[in-house]
Amino acid sequence: MNKLLSIIIPTKNRQIYCWESLKSILHDIDDSCEIVVQDNSDNDSLKELVKSLNSSIIVYNYNSKPQSFIDNFEAALSLSSGRYFIILGDDDSTTKDILPITQWMEKENIESITSTLVVDYTWPNSNIEMFTTGHMAIPDYSGRVQEIDVSKNLNAFLKNGLLSYQGFNLPRTYHGIVKRSCIDKVKEYTGRYFGGLTPDMYSTVALSCVIKKHRIIDFPFSIAGACPASATVHATVGGHSGELQKAPHFNYRGVYEWEYMIPKYYSVETIWAETALKALKDMQYKDWEPLFNNYKFYIYSIYNNKSFIYKLSVKETLKLNSALKSNLLVHTGKLLYTLIKYSFKKVFNPDRIFENRNIQTFENIKSLDACKEKLYQNLICGHEAITEKKG
Repeated sequence: MNKLLSIIIPTKNRQIYCWESLKSILHDIDDSCEIVVQDNSDNDSLKELVKSLNSSIIVYNYNSKPQSFIDNFEAALSLSSGRYFIILGDDDSTTKDILPITQWMEKENIESITSTLVVDYTWPNSNIEMFTTGHMAIPDYSGRVQEIDVSKNLNAFLKNGLLSYQGFNLPRTYHGIVKRSCIDKVKEYTGRYFGGLTPDMYSTVALSCVIKKHRIIDFPFSIAGACPASATVHATVGGHSGELQKAPHFNYRGVYEWEYMIPKYYSVETIWAETALKALKDMQYKDWEPLFNNYKFYIYSIYNNKSFIYKLSVKETLKLNSALKSNLLVHTGKLLYTLIKYSFKKVFNPDRIFENRNIQTFENIKSLDACKEKLYQNLICGHEAITEKKG
């Protein structure tokens, strides 16, 4: 592997946004890095846009055959050569600190790192009234680095009902930097880099079974974009819910065995939890089942989807009694008990590990370049200020 860092971008039918992201990322890296673009669009028009950038560090591959999310990510990672890698969406970007942070990771032999909170950028979007001219949010950052006990946090995530995974500071391939040898260990166990239905959740849980030297950093090295066609925007308007068979995650996925502990309806929560359980099983993670607070998961998922699929979520959750080998009356009683128990603990805001902090917001941010300019104007510390504090 002759590159330090691979920035991996699976993409489909968002050519202009991907091109803008590539232009933005190229400002932040040198030839010790590569950008891998795995294109599964309906046409290869992105190819000419990539050529126009005249960059030798972009690896572009086009596959016209429709693929599942999982297979497109699998192909993208397989094309990369870096000793470390990060996966970004095709409307995301990096910051100028991504390369020095990766160099620091290699020097300290750190296996993975994630930022406590990323910079959020919503591209100008006529679909959402408040974001018509572009919007960004910048949390206050300290530069602090903290060592994380991954196994302890994975168990805490299970006890929280597999809810709010971003609050448990686990390793991430999506907007996280990971040592390639760690994901190779996952492939040794499972035969693939990614499984389940959503690659970011699968890799988070699978990597949490093998990574020991993980850090969280209170400093941004990537920007999470949301263009008008993005999954984030789609979820905002209720697009990520409905009957299970309508979930796009099953497209081109072939025969799929759904995990029996998860109710059969389509939502962000059910797709993530099902994939998390799939990863635990594939990685042969012991004793996960008694740790999984499944009834907390059921209650929160019903509540969180009340605006779109309330009747469906209740119906499918009640039907689980057979799969759980439980009497319907007992099953219903547990659901009601859990609702009462966690209502007093604000179940509808499940336990998180985020710190309260000031977040600055800015409007009329019309491009990624403008987003970065505003970020650097308002970022108090730099990567050179990073100090590691264990515990």
